[in-house]
Amino acid sequence: MECEYRINGIELRVVLPKELDHHIAEQIQEETDLLVDTYHIRRIVFDFRATSFMDSSGIGVILGRYRNMHFSGGKILAENMNERVQKILLMSGLEKIIAAGGER
Repeated sequence: MECEYRINGIELRVVLPKELDHHIAEQIQEETDLLVDTYHIRRIVFDFRATSFMDSSGIGVILGRYRNMHFSGGKILAENMNERVQKILLMSGLEKIIAAGGER
């Protein structure tokens, strides 16, 4: 499964693939940044419903988008995380800067 991107007003939902690793990370970064700039996105929701594996490249994708959104006053959210993804976000410190789904 490739990424799926959905735009609703100022929100971009990124439905992530089963494996978020270096093979797909660069594509996600480029496509997300292009959509954010083109549609003036203020909130990115990373949807982990299908994701069972994420490495440091996935962390980099999220952290880079956080920086971009933070500088422009936007937000990053994460939804539908399984236990493994939650643990990775916790260990990386990302849970401190990314709101869990429902916190808007």
